[in-house]
Amino acid sequence: MRALIVGGCGFVGLNIAEALLRRGDDAVLFDANPLHPVAEAAFQALPGGFTVQLGDVRDPASVAAAFADHEIDAVFYGAAMTSGPEREREAPAQVLQVNLLGLVNVIKAAAAAGGVGRIINIGSGSAYGRHRQEGKGVVLEGVTPSEPESLNGISKLATEAVSRRLAGLLELDIRSVRLAAVYGPWEIDSGARDTLSPLMQAGLSALRGERVLLPRRDRQDWVYSRDVATALSALADAPAPSHDQYHIASATPCGVIDWCAVLARHYPDFHYALAKPGEAATINLHGDQDRRSLSGARLTADIGHTLPSDPEAAFVDFVEWMAQHGAFWKK
Repeated sequence: MRALIVGGCGFVGLNIAEALLRRGDDAVLFDANPLHPVAEAAFQALPGGFTVQLGDVRDPASVAAAFADHEIDAVFYGAAMTSGPEREREAPAQVLQVNLLGLVNVIKAAAAAGGVGRIINIGSGSAYGRHRQEGKGVVLEGVTPSEPESLNGISKLATEAVSRRLAGLLELDIRSVRLAAVYGPWEIDSGARDTLSPLMQAGLSALRGERVLLPRRDRQDWVYSRDVATALSALADAPAPSHDQYHIASATPCGVIDWCAVLARHYPDFHYALAKPGEAATINLHGDQDRRSLSGARLTADIGHTLPSDPEAAFVDFVEWMAQHGAFWKK
């Protein structure tokens, strides 16, 4: 399989590329940014082949060129502006152009090129808005209401409706996913992420030998980026999925404090604690309460893929990745 990964030099895109290359597939990484040298060296050691195509999803001609230059079997749309309030206030058009209209350009180009078996639209649990935090139990596709407040969530919800409509009009196979909160290898501030994960914040502090203060104990469906990539690949391979929307989520919630405990075992100069009254936390959890977990039951029931349920194993794998590729985070 040769897959076009739109946003291929970003966080999730790099994980998808690594997963495909590891199993011997080919990948075309389409991105406005060049491939990081550390990632390039790591990918060159894998059995699959890859190319990088610089381009802008907002430019239809740039997107069309990616399909003209390569025979594409599958597409992963991971280009996104993971925006915070400041960017939404100052550059709302940029968020919508990349998150939504860029996807439209890719869908149109895929239809014109022909031969694309499946397009995976990579969305986010932010599409649920506050309803992901309210109530009890897990969040289910098609059951929990979607009323996003942020432009990121609004645009992600819109991509699902647009994908569904254009899939019918253009006779394309398009599936959308909503990711739980992702952490793991290849996360970096590329200029498009305003909300870096708390686990990345803690990891960087561990590399610097710092002490961190957590605002509270959290327990959420943090999902490992390598597990996300494997699940997305499984969905791309599935012969006949029954639904056009799936969650990609961990089966076992965990907390940033659990990750800090693993970091402390491997980095003796790293220390962590819960902030006491009057102390300022140094880790931003991006919210004062936990969100309900996304259920991964539909993905399991439909295509037989279940994400791993051992956060400790993921943490250890991440620490090993940091030891090998920590230069990825150096400026």
